[in-house]
Order: sequence, then C-alpha cells, then structure tokens
Amino acid sequence: MIYDLIRDEIKGFKNYEVPTIECMYKMDANETPFGLPEATMNNLQEIVKSANVNRYPDPVSLKLRDKLAEYCGTTRENIFVGNGSDEIIHILMNAFVSKNDCVVYPVPSFSMYKVYSQIAGAKNVEVALKDDYSYNVDEIINTINIFNPKMVILCNPNNPTGTTLDRDDIVKILKVNDGITVVDEAYYEFYGDTVVDLIGKFERLIVLRTLSKAYGLAGLRVGYAVSNSDVISCLNMVKSPYNVNSISQAIALSVLEEGRVDEKVDYIKNERKFLQDGLKEIGNLKVYDSKANFLLIEFDDAYYVYNKLLEKGVLVRNFLGDKILSNALRVTIGTREANSYFLKCLKEILV
Repeated sequence: MIYDLIRDEIKGFKNYEVPTIECMYKMDANETPFGLPEATMNNLQEIVKSANVNRYPDPVSLKLRDKLAEYCGTTRENIFVGNGSDEIIHILMNAFVSKNDCVVYPVPSFSMYKVYSQIAGAKNVEVALKDDYSYNVDEIINTINIFNPKMVILCNPNNPTGTTLDRDDIVKILKVNDGITVVDEAYYEFYGDTVVDLIGKFERLIVLRTLSKAYGLAGLRVGYAVSNSDVISCLNMVKSPYNVNSISQAIALSVLEEGRVDEKVDYIKNERKFLQDGLKEIGNLKVYDSKANFLLIEFDDAYYVYNKLLEKGVLVRNFLGDKILSNALRVTIGTREANSYFLKCLKEILV
C-alpha cells in the first residue's frame, strides 16, 4: 500500500479542500468584487507580450520587489515575493521549522498555519481567542514562556474573525519571543495599521502581505514578505527557482504602478458598515466587528442558514465541523447589489 510509505506527519492528514459550487453571488473567499484597473486592462495585451513567456520568469522578481519596497517604505533587500502568501508560509516552515519544533498560532484563524506546520512535523500549540474573538495576549505570552517556540504566527486582522491585535501588544510579544514572529497582514489595506516599520528593530520579525485582497489579484497568486535582509536570504535558500510566473509579475507590477487602491478600499469599508448595520436590524444572529473585508456572523443553526442561502444563489463560508465556529458563517463584503441581496435573503430565512 502506497500509504504505508507516506510520512508519519501527514498520515491521516485532511487536505484543504475548496469546493466548486455554482452561485449567483460568490461571497465566501474574501475576494474583491473589482476587476483589474482600467489602464491595466487597456494595456493587457502589451503587458502579456512583454512578459516573454517563452523564457523563464525573473527568479527573484526584481522589478516587482522594487515597487513593493516603494509601497512599504523599505528596500528591495527587505522584500521576498511568493506564489501567494500561502507559499511563503510553507517556505517559512521549510526554512526555520524542524521536526518537533513548536509553532504557536491563534484559533480560530487561517487554517494554513496548522496545515503547513503539521507538514513540517512541528508541535502545534494553539492559543484560543477570547469569547469575543479578541486576542488573548497574556495567554500568548504565557505560551511563549512555557514552550519557547521556533515560530509564533499572528494574523492581523485575523481571518475569519476580523478582530485585531494592537501594535503595543505585538511589541510585547516580539520582546518575549526568541523565535520567529510572523505577523500576517493579508488584510492590511482595510485596517491601516502595520508593523512593517519594526523590521529594523526586531530582527526576527516577518510581515506577510498579499495582492490577493485589496488589489484584487487572487487569481494571479502574488504574495510577499517584508523582513530584514538576513531573513530574506534564508527564504531564498529554500524557494523554488522560478516560483512566481512572468504574467503574474508583469500584471502585479502594472497594478501597483496604477497607484494605491484607496477608493476601492473605502468602498469596501463603507459597504462593510452598510452590511453590519443591516445585519443588526435582522436579529436572531450576532455579527462581530471587523477590520477586514468580511464579517463573521453567528446563528442558532448556521448550516441551515448556509444551505438556505445557497438555494437562493448566495455562497458564503461555512465552518461545519469546526469545534469553535460550527454555528458561524463568514461573508465577504461585495458590491451594494450583492450585499443588499444577501440581507434580503437573510431576512426571508430568519424573520
């Protein structure tokens, strides 16, 4: 049996499955409702032509790193580009985490932290959020003091709760953690606070970002890490030679050159308030404050609501089987049309 040969760390492993479900409004994956900028679309043929896809891509994404460094207020030596931030999490594990090393992360949070640390053979230590889904900073620090972890991962804002960790609390954690501290800022643009400026002060700090969310490039898979040059060198040691394809690099560069996405971010933040206010009027549910482009909602029977929404053409994220979130759904902020329809459907289901 082939499964007799599989590594012990992944025996009985449940892979991350993404179902393909037909729907009218897709509001399950924290994607932006906006397409590429007009200037990029108008020049798309030239952008693709300039990518020279008959040649291997730039192995170190030089031009893209320069532009990202400009965006982050740092230098190219502080930037590492990956095939989505998922790949970078995997690379971080490959670079720093050995079998039986301890990795600390919050729960509930982004599921890939557990997946990649388990693949690495690490000892996973999960620190539960508080009842209101805020971070339990004292418990994180206590866990660090007990386990002396190789890596601590903090998602800020946290997915799927939308809750945040104050800068002062991140600094407290950085000061007590002797290992790597990863701050995942995938939803930074919707929040506005960052610790990128601390990479010079804390040599073991790594900040993760992505162009999948606010910049709307989820289909191109472009993520990046910001850290000191020594950390970036370590990541380059273990990455694949050509990990980010030419077209992704070229389109990402064009989108960044179009400037910031403040207008689209403001739209999403306004729609987030519209949706949150509408949910509070419905009753029979609890909606949590969020600093990201999604809302977490608790119901008496979330799976019933999920299926009823699906019947009406709305796909949201369910957490069936999760011991903490089994009665919660996460909805991505969409257009006014999508958000209004979602509220209408919920009223019909719950009222």
